[in-house]
Amino acid sequence: MNESGTPELALHVPPDEMVKYIQDLMRLPHDEIAAATAWSLAHRQWGGDTPLARAALLRWGALNLAFQDKRLETWTVTRERDKIQVPAALVAAAGVAPLIITGERAVFDIPALLDATLEFQPAAGQA
Repeated sequence: MNESGTPELALHVPPDEMVKYIQDLMRLPHDEIAAATAWSLAHRQWGGDTPLARAALLRWGALNLAFQDKRLETWTVTRERDKIQVPAALVAAAGVAPLIITGERAVFDIPALLDATLEFQPAAGQA
């Protein structure tokens, strides 16, 4: 539980593994990124139906929900219609940022996700 009494999930995916998983998904044509494809890629990356594969799939779903939040617009770049370029720092943070349970969904607390993203950004003035 967090301070507001909302249940949290602590299913972490190492940030570099989360980046690889989502990069593999985003290389697919937009209309091919379906639940079955995401599940298949998670199985391949983590050797079957493992806790990490399930955590990555859950976090991928939560990240997709987060993309609908207007507070994330400045952290993503729209390249073409319906295609989003996502910074690796945001994806890395999606592997470890707190998930909360609302209704029957696991979602990111957007401010916590953005705070976690800052941890993976290069220091200001460095590129």
